Amino acid sequence: MVKFSSEYRAKIVFEYLNGGGLGELAKKYGIGSKQTVLDWVNRYKKYGNKAFDIQNTKSVYDGKFKLAVLEWMERNGASLPETALHFNINTPSTIWTWKKTYEEIGIKALIKRRGRPEQMTAKNDHQQAKEEESSELERLKRENRMLRIENEYLKKLRALIQGPVDTGKSKRK
Repeated sequence: MVKFSSEYRAKIVFEYLNGGGLGELAKKYGIGSKQTVLDWVNRYKKYGNKAFDIQNTKSVYDGKFKLAVLEWMERNGASLPETALHFNINTPSTIWTWKKTYEEIGIKALIKRRGRPEQMTAKNDHQQAKEEESSELERLKRENRMLRIENEYLKKLRALIQGPVDTGKSKRK
């Protein structure tokens, strides 16, 4: 359930834009902090009237998006509210949760799917292990082939730079 309706938030934002103070408005309308009012104002300045649309609070974000958000925040030195505003995320605490999870567990925790995991059988485990082993073998074969090519190239380059090889059988008298 949404604590403040779209109309209510719009009324407060327009009152602020017409000269009201953040603290004064927060106190007058019983809002927890002036930061909340400031967040509404910034959302309105960026998104216009769409800022007052009530968004689904159960949004599901994929791992790539979460990682992109955290990278953008780090790269730009942005705060949680600035990042939430930039990516149109309802609450900055969502980003804080992603960051904490990433720092404690790592990238896998951001990418994992929600809900019940797939049932794994011994057959599936065996097949998956076989595929991973096969892909690793293919990767190693490719790497080995590339190293051989590089080695041959360097040998030929060295031979070209040195010129003809002197075998010591020159005719001197």
